[in-house]
Amino acid sequence: MVGFYKTNNKIQRFAVGYSAPSEKMTEDKVFNIGSLTKTFTAVLILQEEEKGNLKLSDSLKTFFPQEFCQNKNVDLNITIEQLLRHRSGLGELIIDSLGNNAFGNPYFEYNYAFLFNKIPKPVSKPDTEYKYCNTNYILLGYILEILNDKPYSEILKERIFEPCSMKNSYAYYSKTIKNIAHPIYNNEDLSDIGFFQFYKNFSFSAGGISSNSDDLYKFFTALYEYKLISKKSFSKMSNFGKEKYGLGLEKYTINNKTYFGHPGDNISFATRNYYNPQTKDLLILMSNQYKDRYIGKVVKDILINNSN
Repeated sequence: MVGFYKTNNKIQRFAVGYSAPSEKMTEDKVFNIGSLTKTFTAVLILQEEEKGNLKLSDSLKTFFPQEFCQNKNVDLNITIEQLLRHRSGLGELIIDSLGNNAFGNPYFEYNYAFLFNKIPKPVSKPDTEYKYCNTNYILLGYILEILNDKPYSEILKERIFEPCSMKNSYAYYSKTIKNIAHPIYNNEDLSDIGFFQFYKNFSFSAGGISSNSDDLYKFFTALYEYKLISKKSFSKMSNFGKEKYGLGLEKYTINNKTYFGHPGDNISFATRNYYNPQTKDLLILMSNQYKDRYIGKVVKDILINNSN
């Protein structure tokens, strides 16, 4: 596990455990950040709104041609905001059978049409309930690529990674990434059976990004200081409602204090982050262990025990 904690304008870093079976963990290791990717995707969508390229009230039919949309499980009146807030009612695309095939198959290219037509039956009507679903953010990634006529990876690089000087961040996981931590499951190293195709074009805009704690600190600093999106856009992002989920951002109450963040879990990687908007304190934790039993204990020790 790697930890990064900024409090009272002082930064503390730590690394414990192993990044591979015979290699000790170091503070600069790179991890897949899983669903924290959704915060990046939401930022890119809000940037498009600021440019006038879309409205949050725009529907799917605005971006996808009718001949492409042959899946009756997808209501084309679903809006971008409903996707961002997980209120679309769409069925979960990253299910075990399809996900396992994608994770272990380095040869199959998961294009728009294939995945769009694999979306299962909806769980509810649009905007009737909150239901966390990766499908929402996969579709948002498609919309970004359609608007920009370039890959999601290039959009990330141009509009977030490079402006924030995130030199250890990637739009995908690959075992060839320099300084990558190995995913460990029940003491087994999974790095030889995970392929970048799964992250590049299956979970890409919902869970594909890899990064390290220093780069995430740069991203969060830019986000919370309104350098990536305007204060007005961030107010939309942090309008949580009763579900405590905004636009790619969650709200937590810990020890009577409010924190913003978004968790990320993906194939033996786990990322947690907590930002206190009052004190500007920021905690980032990254692990390469499946269901790391210590990550919650560290959060409790730092955010609860140390603050009493």
